[in-house]
Amino acid sequence: MRLWIEPIQPLKMHGNKVVLYVKSPYGRQIVAENYTPIFENKFMEALGFAVQVEFLSEDDITPEQKVKIEGPIPELADDEIMVNKLEEAVAGSIYQHTFDTFIVGESNKLAYSACKAAAQGGDAVYNPLYIYSEPGLGKTHLLSAVSHELTKTRPELNIIYVHAETFVNEFVDSVKYFTSDSFKKKYRAADILLVDDVQFFASKKESQAELFHTFNDLHSKHKQIILTSDRAPKEIINIETRLRTRFEWGLLADIAIPEFETRLAIIKRKAELLGLEIPNNVMEYMADKLRNNIRQLEGAILKMNALKVVTEFPPTIIMAQNVIKDVLSDHQPVPVTVEKIINEVAGIYNVTNDEIRSQSRSAQISTARQVAIYVIHRITGLSYSAIGKEFGGRDHSTIVYAINKVKAVLKRDSNYRDTIEDIIRNMGSV
Repeated sequence: MRLWIEPIQPLKMHGNKVVLYVKSPYGRQIVAENYTPIFENKFMEALGFAVQVEFLSEDDITPEQKVKIEGPIPELADDEIMVNKLEEAVAGSIYQHTFDTFIVGESNKLAYSACKAAAQGGDAVYNPLYIYSEPGLGKTHLLSAVSHELTKTRPELNIIYVHAETFVNEFVDSVKYFTSDSFKKKYRAADILLVDDVQFFASKKESQAELFHTFNDLHSKHKQIILTSDRAPKEIINIETRLRTRFEWGLLADIAIPEFETRLAIIKRKAELLGLEIPNNVMEYMADKLRNNIRQLEGAILKMNALKVVTEFPPTIIMAQNVIKDVLSDHQPVPVTVEKIINEVAGIYNVTNDEIRSQSRSAQISTARQVAIYVIHRITGLSYSAIGKEFGGRDHSTIVYAINKVKAVLKRDSNYRDTIEDIIRNMGSV
């Protein structure tokens, strides 16, 4: 990959279109066909908004342009600052999830200190280390920091860093393709096992069993295990007691919503890494308005940096107000959210997405369908008619009946209520 990436030069940016130069036509073809999505994702990280990437080669430009490309790149670009941003995006991520970029405050001090201790690579001090918080408060950052630190200081260690969904998918594939032995060998050979979002194992009994046995094997060998979740172990429903107990064996470290001073420090650090100068009153305004999610803070700084690059205006309170409005309204398209909700409900009730959308009236499928309709209504705010279209064209009255049925059961059945609230929490990052 390095062979193709290193020779690329940023050429110019116009609106949301980025033009990159690859000297060889053959190289341009290889890069365009294989790496365009990667570049577009990196530009999104660097600039804070989506871009379209185009690659040009020496066959696509004039002789005069070719001469200029061999000289200093700023002569070609519309804006020297923009070229720097392009170069940052080409080079890779500008904000690595390391301990150096993690801002420590009262809200996350315990989780940070425990991860630092785990990153020493010696005998496991807290095993497992279980970190939990609402989405967007730094759990994944800390896992990445542990992995980054150990990769740098203890390269001989076998570090496995995996999202729970990936673990489950690999396990399912191992059963499907009769490669279970290879799967077990891979995970049980880990010196450090980092698993993100373990609440994803809820209702997946066979995957839970495999994680349980993997956990026992590694723990018996004193191998470090670090887990993250969006809730404490006791709050994860539809998970085996024996696995929940394992989660609680070591240290439970929660991350709370960051206090004002920590939020302000995060903004300052992010702006510093981007080379963005923001007046103190603007940073304080942003820290006051964006209180619940570190990702929102970082997203706001990225958007502000992008606005400064494009408009050449320095950050102001008015700019911050517009950026915050955009960040708070950012969400996935409704169709994506609907599909995720149906998928989550299907997993909980052990049915398929197609069965939920079908005309089947079996008790289990009907219950799952009613729960999905209720959660979609509560999260997305779609009209009854729009929700009906998502479920095979059901009419307005059917959707109203399903929602009212769920509300009635919620009042009298605490287990049912816990299940639905659990689904809604799982959708918290949607």
